[in-house]
Amino acid sequence: MNRLKSSVRKFMLEDLDSIKKQDKPNVIVNFKAILLGFLVIWCLSGVIIYYAFSEWSDRGTFGDMFGAINALFSAFAFGGLVYTLFIQRYELSLQRKELEMQRLEVARNGDQLEQQKNVMIQQSFENTFFKMIELHHNLIASMNDKPYEGRRAIEKLREFLYDELKRADHKRDLNKTIEDFLRLKGRHIKHYLNNYYCILELIEQHGLNTEEDLRDSNYTRIALSQLSEDERFLIFYTLGYKSETRLFLEKFTDISELNHFARHHYEWMTS
Repeated sequence: MNRLKSSVRKFMLEDLDSIKKQDKPNVIVNFKAILLGFLVIWCLSGVIIYYAFSEWSDRGTFGDMFGAINALFSAFAFGGLVYTLFIQRYELSLQRKELEMQRLEVARNGDQLEQQKNVMIQQSFENTFFKMIELHHNLIASMNDKPYEGRRAIEKLREFLYDELKRADHKRDLNKTIEDFLRLKGRHIKHYLNNYYCILELIEQHGLNTEEDLRDSNYTRIALSQLSEDERFLIFYTLGYKSETRLFLEKFTDISELNHFARHHYEWMTS
């Protein structure tokens, strides 16, 4: 009896997940075999008593001798209850496993969606970036400072600013010279400068998303590699003389390394 109680207690407390899957069908088969055995014994006992004793009184007396069979059938009922509990727990275990598989599938789909989103963002960025690089070259090709066009116009704008800067003796003169240049020649170079500034802003935004150092970014290298010496000179002065745009440029490169003819001009800008 103690062993029976111990077995039942162990069954009630045992986690079904610890039972190997291949063992569960065997347990179910064993339960079915036991139930079938009880049913066969019960049927046979009635047949045996009926034919073994001709008188009903003898049959009753014999039946009373085996009244303990009631306890056996009570155990049979208890076994049926345990079997029912086992089936319910087994089904709950399967449901838990199915829910866990669904949760893992949802998580896996979420990761895939996140990866697809990142790929789409990267593709959108690169598409915009290279179109703006293409626009950069188109703006140079369409630049017109009569009688000069294209890169020849860029060269002449650089020469004009260079000659004007020779007369700058201090920071105030430097700033005024650049402002006068932009006021006089700005219509020729304004769109070019705005587009290049937007290219750098695009790289900055991409760097915020990827946590990439802007000076080490391949896109920064690509953007800087598009500049000729004349363009570097113009960008250094037209974007570097104001602190806001100069600090922005410093995120991408050391602007002191850009083409400029007087070291003290950079010192004036940063003073």
